[in-house]
Amino acid sequence: MAPIRKDTGPLGPAEVTAQRLRERGERVTPARLAVVEVLANTDEHLSAEQIGERAEQLRPGIHRATVYRALDALGEFGLITHVHLGRAGTTYHLSGELAPRHLHVRCSECGKVLDAPGDTLDPTRRKLQRDLGFKLAPEQVALVGVCSDCSG
Repeated sequence: MAPIRKDTGPLGPAEVTAQRLRERGERVTPARLAVVEVLANTDEHLSAEQIGERAEQLRPGIHRATVYRALDALGEFGLITHVHLGRAGTTYHLSGELAPRHLHVRCSECGKVLDAPGDTLDPTRRKLQRDLGFKLAPEQVALVGVCSDCSG
């Protein structure tokens, strides 16, 4: 499976990130760019620790604590987001203009995490808003079920 990201045109995700940070008056740091590069070049659902390890490989000398601060900052700026996978922990991925809106489903048997189209729950989202005034935010959690490998 290819990494999930939007076509950012002639600029790659790191360049778009640098541009957005400058527009906001924020610092463009090696750690912030390394985090985006790691996430842009994987189709895996990575934990903060895994991102830290890969960022250190990309740019030796980056400290893990700096990577964690970069994750927080990029999340605040809407360039990355995280999803809670229950026992599997929290993972991060690109968001906003860097990646298409998508949901996550996790197999309760084997733990596999798959990406689902972002509009999958739109009818449910609209019904909850209309009937209960409740705004559903399913992008922050994984829906749990059984994958085709484990169910068949």
